[in-house]
Amino acid sequence: MGTYERIKQLCDENGIKLSVLATGIGVRNSVFTELKMGRTKKLSVGTLEKIAAYFKVPLSYLTEEDESADSRQEELFRKRKLLFDLSAKASEEDLDKIIRIVDALTKQ
Repeated sequence: MGTYERIKQLCDENGIKLSVLATGIGVRNSVFTELKMGRTKKLSVGTLEKIAAYFKVPLSYLTEEDESADSRQEELFRKRKLLFDLSAKASEEDLDKIIRIVDALTKQ
């Protein structure tokens, strides 16, 4: 669960609309829309601190999933780079084999 989902869950559990939260912590309503749509990846620490204080939850409650998501993204990037580097050394025959294997795996 990402930051937006956690914030939305807190609002739902407390019967508060996101617009009320935005007004309560002094940010624009669009902050949450941007986060939901992925146009904003992270909120500022200051905004997160205000949200945490508003709901009386630890700051880590709002951020812990995002940190693990960043770690997963970094690991995925590392794996893609490794595959790319290995493919640069592979023969055409080896590449054909790899493509067949990947194709078979994605059809499952």
